[in-house]
Amino acid sequence: MRFSTSGKVRRIDLTLAAAVITALRDEWAGLTFGPGGAVMNPLTGEPFRDLVLVDGRHRAPGARYELIARTPVFEPDPEQLRDLNAEMLDGKDIGAADIDWQAYGARSRAISVQTGMTESTTAFTLIADDARHLAVSVTDPAGVWSVEVDLIHGQLPRVELTGRHDATAMIAAEGAPGCLARLLGGIATGTASIDLAALEQRGKGTLAQASGQFNRFRGTGSVDLKTSARAWDVKAGATVRGRGLGRPLLWFFGSRARRAFDEAAASFWERLPQTMNETEAGLRELADLARSEGGLDRVVRHTLWEDGYADRVMPLRA
Repeated sequence: MRFSTSGKVRRIDLTLAAAVITALRDEWAGLTFGPGGAVMNPLTGEPFRDLVLVDGRHRAPGARYELIARTPVFEPDPEQLRDLNAEMLDGKDIGAADIDWQAYGARSRAISVQTGMTESTTAFTLIADDARHLAVSVTDPAGVWSVEVDLIHGQLPRVELTGRHDATAMIAAEGAPGCLARLLGGIATGTASIDLAALEQRGKGTLAQASGQFNRFRGTGSVDLKTSARAWDVKAGATVRGRGLGRPLLWFFGSRARRAFDEAAASFWERLPQTMNETEAGLRELADLARSEGGLDRVVRHTLWEDGYADRVMPLRA
């Protein structure tokens, strides 16, 4: 089964984006860690315990780190949600064609308030960190999944990804019988390469390519570019193949999958001009901010280490 889409994208200047990547690399290289392993905030000199060097020496192969991520939880205000449901959903079948789910979602998010905070810890091990590349391995504590990320340096980097996911273990952990976990599960593996330098190189190039397999299915895909002074001509395609029981499943669900893909692709191309305009405007604002704040490096450092800095100097657009 083959999927494909193509279109033209207005090219924008990515010089500042490349400079941000370089500044982030410099921040990583300059980190220092206290006696307890916590990274030291370079602005205050105080330990920042959301990033801890657990074992080894910073930037040395084999060094192990733990990163704590905190994500706010938002839920719609109950009273306003009841009013919204009464206006848009009451008396209608949940599958009714006249329900504008996109508008419903947008209005639901608009009346949402923060109700809590979730916290998760990610452990990663440094494979290499030198002038050529930065590579890390990230593994789920339960052993369900693992990912290796290799960032090959350049003005715009290339990212190589290799992943593994044990769907059998994940399904079994949810309490499913072992026979069902083995039937529906399996080991998923995949690789992907994203070459951002292709965005700046004139002529033809490959921006991304990927391949993977899971259970009875195998897939490959790529995104190819033709870069000119004013635009990126994009061609994207993917192929999915099945074996055994996977073949009749692809035959049965093929038309639905193609229809869903075509709808998603059409929506993507429709939104893309606005996305590019917003991205270009954001880069202009960042350039103005860097000039007023004393340089891009200072903006990057204070965004990373000063609480509330980004909200103060880069307020969200209305």
